[in-house]
Amino acid sequence: FASMSDEEVDKVAGEVDDLDLGMDKKKKKTKKPKEDEEEGGAAKSGGGGDANTLGPNDIYPYAEILQRVYDSLSEKNPELLGAKKFTMIPPQVAREGSKKTVFVNFKDMSKKMHRTMEHVMSYFNAELGVPCSLDPEGKLTFKGRFTPKQIESVVRKYMIAYVQCQMCKNFDSNLVKESATRLTFLECNRCGARMSVQNVEKGFHATNRSDRKAAKAAK
Repeated sequence: FASMSDEEVDKVAGEVDDLDLGMDKKKKKTKKPKEDEEEGGAAKSGGGGDANTLGPNDIYPYAEILQRVYDSLSEKNPELLGAKKFTMIPPQVAREGSKKTVFVNFKDMSKKMHRTMEHVMSYFNAELGVPCSLDPEGKLTFKGRFTPKQIESVVRKYMIAYVQCQMCKNFDSNLVKESATRLTFLECNRCGARMSVQNVEKGFHATNRSDRKAAKAAK
């Protein structure tokens, strides 16, 4: 090969540097101003845009979604926003002699549950399996000795069966009996649900000591 002069060598080297050989070259990233980055982050998170101009595939702000839920509840079910937790009154139980038990605040308990004293008394009569009587002051007297814990257990069972709504688990409800069908319905004042409940059947009661003795004597 013929020898090349220094000028020709420099010219060829310059042409080689200008060639694009398809090799990956690291490019320096230009830093964006801090303000631009903050604006871009807000746009991605959906916090800086107007929710009315967002499309179906865009991300809505959390505050906007929460406000929509609140507005919907305020319009359709305003009572749910101010719902209070139901607190049961503790039963006050006293002894009358040695063979009777008195449910002192039975009237207040029935009023708290929005149920008639006659209906609650019929449930106690069927559940405990003992005669009971109601005096003019609203006190319920049982024949037998029962503890406050036993009375409270019966009250809880009654509330689950005849007071609590099975849909929203709220205790603000009413019992409505239809004369045509003779069916009793529980109507919830919160969610509007309506469901039938069984009539109180006399004869069903929790097994007590007398029942166990009678069963042993029959064997």
